[in-house]
Amino acid sequence: MHRPHKMILNAQNRVEPLLIFLVRGRNKAVMMAFTTIGTGNVTLACLDQGRGPAIVALHGFPDTWRTWDAASRALVEAGYRVIRMALRGYAPSGIPTDGRYEVTYLAEDVLSLLDHLDLQDCTILGHDWGASTAYELALHAPDRLAAIVALSVPPPATATSGWKERLSRPHNLYLGLGPVSDWWLRRKDFSEVRRLYKMWSPSWTANSQHVEAVIDDLRPPERSRASVDFYRRRLGTIAGRATLPSVPSLLIYGSDEPKVRRDGFEAARSGLVASSRVVRIEGVGHWPHLEAPKTVLDEIVGFLGFDS
Repeated sequence: MHRPHKMILNAQNRVEPLLIFLVRGRNKAVMMAFTTIGTGNVTLACLDQGRGPAIVALHGFPDTWRTWDAASRALVEAGYRVIRMALRGYAPSGIPTDGRYEVTYLAEDVLSLLDHLDLQDCTILGHDWGASTAYELALHAPDRLAAIVALSVPPPATATSGWKERLSRPHNLYLGLGPVSDWWLRRKDFSEVRRLYKMWSPSWTANSQHVEAVIDDLRPPERSRASVDFYRRRLGTIAGRATLPSVPSLLIYGSDEPKVRRDGFEAARSGLVASSRVVRIEGVGHWPHLEAPKTVLDEIVGFLGFDS
């Protein structure tokens, strides 16, 4: 079985200067300093805040590292160190020169980050693609993890995948069509991004400022193309993982989740290791951490059990 971090170690990590990234706040623009790490074919950017047990937070689609703003503040106040990484292809991380977006490569990126920061026994907090990455890390590098917290995507071992599943959820199909998907995402000033927030969280109205910030990050053509290329590589890289995570796992999903089949979460419950939990939040869709932030935070802090 291929172990992703072996590929990382073949590429010499190089530390780049701090990247100063302009972030639009509610009333003003704020300059934020990101640490950048070169991994051979892509430069990764992360925002490292707080001191204490480390949590690496990974976003999904359509989203950015900002999705963890509120959760990061609360977790830092609770005594944790939170490292938010922008996935490859998403600003301010770079576009991979090899065009690879399979989940194995996402896991390699995280392991490269852990190596650079000299982190062992950290928690991976992931939403959507970030959750898929957490499962991949738990499968191939469990010795580097204390736990995983996965939101809105069930473990591949219990998820329904393949063409039948794709056809039952058309967004999973049309998002994997390369240039056609990119055109569809960009048409009418990215109206599809706004529609996805409404469709995937039907009982919640997303913060318009957050959604527009996501769109702003996707405006450069290479960024929007990268975001849909994740789906182009999906089949064959996630399907068929028959093993549940071997590390303590907190799985959180909403009762109104429409993007994936919800039964995959409950099917995993009996096969997870001791101290793991599966939490269903009523009235919540695809973005539990934004729709029910206090509930999600309480579940994370209770699960990790660190007392500052």
